[in-house]
Amino acid sequence: MLLQPQIVIFCVIYFAIQLSIYANTFWLPTIVRRISGTDDTTVGLLSSLPWICAVVAMYFTGRASDRVGRSKPLLIASLIVAAAGTFLAAIVSPVLALVVLCVAAMGFKSASPLFWTIPQGSVHPMALASVVAVVNSLGNLGGFVAPYGFGLIKQATGQVTWGLYALAAACLVAAVLVLFVRRDRVVAAPAVSPDVRETL
Repeated sequence: MLLQPQIVIFCVIYFAIQLSIYANTFWLPTIVRRISGTDDTTVGLLSSLPWICAVVAMYFTGRASDRVGRSKPLLIASLIVAAAGTFLAAIVSPVLALVVLCVAAMGFKSASPLFWTIPQGSVHPMALASVVAVVNSLGNLGGFVAPYGFGLIKQATGQVTWGLYALAAACLVAAVLVLFVRRDRVVAAPAVSPDVRETL
């Protein structure tokens, strides 16, 4: 299945989404800690704000996707919002960084459910379960790469700025790749021999 370009694109897009989710999950408290006057309790409370915003955004983007019946434009918009918020978090003050990370979380958390509606319209029904399993397995490797890679960048540079730049770039790449997803339902369709067709 990995010889199918469309499936590779699915894997890369989902990998980028998971990269953003897990990197922010692990490193958000460190970013919030840069706000002066915070203690462990305050950091914990402030770190919940992006996820509260994300829950609200997921609800409304899901409703919008169901209403218009087109998830690709919403997915692209969500990834661009995630990229913009993550990039701005690297260049603004710590307090504003928390605000824009709330915006970024609304983007990358909304992108995850929106993404899964696309393979359903782009993959042959007989191959859908296998494709979902492959994309989910490989894409979720972003959950390993994100905190580990982010940590390496922070260790090498002494700050989280370049890690945020990398996450923003990953979201932009994913947004561009969504444009190359076809919806013709022929990707990875299993071949059926003439003998099998006659038997059926």
